[in-house]
Amino acid sequence: MSRETKWCQNPKCPEKKNSNQIRGSKGSKYYQSNKANGYGNGNFCTLSCYDSWSNIYLDRAINAIGVRITEPVKVSMENAWEVKSEYVYNRGNDTASRYIYFLTNQLFNVRHPITMIQALGSRPTSDDYCNYYQTITSEKAKVLAEQLGLTQQ
Repeated sequence: MSRETKWCQNPKCPEKKNSNQIRGSKGSKYYQSNKANGYGNGNFCTLSCYDSWSNIYLDRAINAIGVRITEPVKVSMENAWEVKSEYVYNRGNDTASRYIYFLTNQLFNVRHPITMIQALGSRPTSDDYCNYYQTITSEKAKVLAEQLGLTQQ
């Protein structure tokens, strides 16, 4: 089954009039929207097209689906736990370079070292960079802080 082509959702995209947008045969040529890339969750061809669209439609979209935030969102001290990572580069021995992880809560002024498995939730199955950077959620970090006795229960 072939995947449908996803086109840039900015209706003004063809007005850019780039040479890669020219379609049609001699005598009946036209400019066409570009294929969407990774911008705006894969709905736009460039960041410029996303910005142009959002300047016109974003307020309407937020209002239409009813998710406008009318008061500041607050995160309490008890829920402000997160995992932060730092990459330690060893110039003399690249295989000794590694990530180190910390359970942090800036509101409590806590920065506690934790293991890679605690930070990631499991041991990575490959050496892919992304596997070492995507840490546990704030909710799981709070539970870990409670287990380690770092909260003021």
